Amino acid sequence: MIPSIRVQDVQRSLDFYEGKLGFTVARGTAADGNVALTRRDERVMLEAAGDFYSSAYNDAIRARLGAPSPHAFYLEEPDLEAYYETLQKAGVEIVDPLADRPWGQVEFTAADADGNWLTFWRRS
Repeated sequence: MIPSIRVQDVQRSLDFYEGKLGFTVARGTAADGNVALTRRDERVMLEAAGDFYSSAYNDAIRARLGAPSPHAFYLEEPDLEAYYETLQKAGVEIVDPLADRPWGQVEFTAADADGNWLTFWRRS
């Protein structure tokens, strides 16, 4: 499964995912409106409404942008504490701080440039 994260400004989001989260572009550019990114074994896509969708679908995408989402993408991070400090120093918004969870994980949740939640975790 590859999550497609819909964003308002692909370049702004690309700068965030590459510059602050450490993702690498696998395919596409901000000008394409669709960029595939990787980070170790993880893959995500950043997309904006564009010419490759129907007008009805583009309208639906635009209507949802900016609305808060209850969903979070889970990304495994073996060096979690160091990564947490790196994101804090980079000024990334931490939604839920680093903590042990009762289900046997240590995790924290950060927000991307559009307010999408990304939960980074490792086994306790």
